[in-house]
Amino acid sequence: MSGRMGDTPETPEQPKQPQPPEYLIQALSRLKNLLSKLKCKWKDLVSKLSKIKLPKEFQYFLEKISKIDLKPLLKSLEGLKPVLDRWLSRLPFKFPKLPNLPKLPNIPNLPRLPKITWKKGLVWVIAGVLSLVVLKQMFFAQSEKAKEKEKEKKQAATETKKELFPVKTFKVSRFNYEDSLNALGNIKGGVEFKLSFEIPGVINSINYREGERYEEGALLISLKQDDILIRLKKAQAERNKSETAFSIAKEKYSEHKKLYKIGSIPKTTLDKVKLEVDSAQYDKEAVELEVKLNEAMLEKSNLYAPSDGMIGELYVEEGEALTPNTMIGSHVSTDMVYAEFGVVERDVSKLALGQKARVYVDAYADKTFEGVVENVAPVVTGSSRTATVRVRLENSEGLLLPGMFARIKILLYSKRNALVVPADSVQGKQEEASVFVVDPRTNKVSKRKIKIGYTRPDYSQVDAGLEEGELVCVSGLEKLEEGMEVKVVEQQEVSV
Repeated sequence: MSGRMGDTPETPEQPKQPQPPEYLIQALSRLKNLLSKLKCKWKDLVSKLSKIKLPKEFQYFLEKISKIDLKPLLKSLEGLKPVLDRWLSRLPFKFPKLPNLPKLPNIPNLPRLPKITWKKGLVWVIAGVLSLVVLKQMFFAQSEKAKEKEKEKKQAATETKKELFPVKTFKVSRFNYEDSLNALGNIKGGVEFKLSFEIPGVINSINYREGERYEEGALLISLKQDDILIRLKKAQAERNKSETAFSIAKEKYSEHKKLYKIGSIPKTTLDKVKLEVDSAQYDKEAVELEVKLNEAMLEKSNLYAPSDGMIGELYVEEGEALTPNTMIGSHVSTDMVYAEFGVVERDVSKLALGQKARVYVDAYADKTFEGVVENVAPVVTGSSRTATVRVRLENSEGLLLPGMFARIKILLYSKRNALVVPADSVQGKQEEASVFVVDPRTNKVSKRKIKIGYTRPDYSQVDAGLEEGELVCVSGLEKLEEGMEVKVVEQQEVSV
């Protein structure tokens, strides 16, 4: 190791940045000063030239010169020195200074050129540059301006197209227009009620089972009648006895009446006999009522069909003991059935007796059953606030059975080949309804009044004011104005 402990190591010298030559810096400063003077006297020079009478061919040239602005040129020259400084600083060597050249000897015999200083040369260079600029503006400025104007027009047209208000339209069409109220319900028999006996007893025979059809008056079920028949015979015997006693009492009264007339018996004896006749008559009437009661009991021990139909459900079997509260089964008549369903209170006003209805059941998915509204309940009941509605259906084929799940469609309004528009496109109330119509040739909208025949949530039926094939706006209605140009972004068709 060379050096001693504690000595600080020598730091290497930093290379010096190369500097531009002095003559180049002097030339730039002189050029800058000259341009500054030229900038100051430029307007004076142009004004003096304008006062001089020049030929006509130079007047246009003078006008172009007067419009030249030297500020960009001066600004670029002012920034030339830093650029040269940065360029020279990147060189790996120092820029050498030019040596002093020896003066040439004078040669008297040769003609000498006129001495041109560097200032005059720089002026000529600047004059040439300005001339080129003027020539460019004279011959090429107009064509460039025309191109710029065309470009601006195209941009303006493109921006105008982009700025057009976008709307969606609907093509006015015709189709079979209907409005309906849809509901879910069940099939009920035309005649449907529960079966039971009025008297207690034991089932003796069941003549019909579920689904078996019968006619009115057919014997369906009978009870054992032994006790009833005994009581009936006893009552009949009592009736015969009371009739005999009544006859004897009547004859006795006749005899006592004759004796009273001849004075053989007093009046009191005749009255006693008369009371005996009345008592026999009362006994006879009581016994007759007993007979009728037992006959009625005998009749009630048999259950007869109230009308043509069949047993829907049967809950008992033969030998089973019954009471008047025991439910035996149900009787249904299916020649005519009902589709029964509930309607919420806001839709009750839409219904009326006689309206046509269509009923669909899952058992016959491809078949439609036609019917009419026969009854609308006058009260709204339940927590759901619904009214019961019944649709009458003819069921001669017996396809519809009680208990089937049904989908009911009540026709509220119907018109064939009707003009329709979306309900969202209509503005105003029904009496003052209007729509915005788009002209496809100019894409301009116009507000038109129309006459609405019927409105449902999706489409409105139009009676007058529109023609088939016209385009109506369905979006942005609150921003549209009369005569406004729009851009159609979507065209919709009718969807039923």
